[in-house]
Amino acid sequence: MSEVVHSVNIMIAILLVGVGITIYWIFKYDDWNPNPINTDEHTSASISDSRGNDSEDTGARSRED
Repeated sequence: MSEVVHSVNIMIAILLVGVGITIYWIFKYDDWNPNPINTDEHTSASISDSRGNDSEDTGARSRED
């Protein structure tokens, strides 16, 4: 019963190598395919516009008063 079947060892080795390669690929994906960010498109004005209008917030406050 102490004999180890070599095919099981080979399958476990293939599994571990495959998992290692997959984890490496996941962590390196952003280095290989970066997402370019243009600073011209992302200014402080465009960030404040993306949060919504202040008129919506003030309108809701005026209804409560």
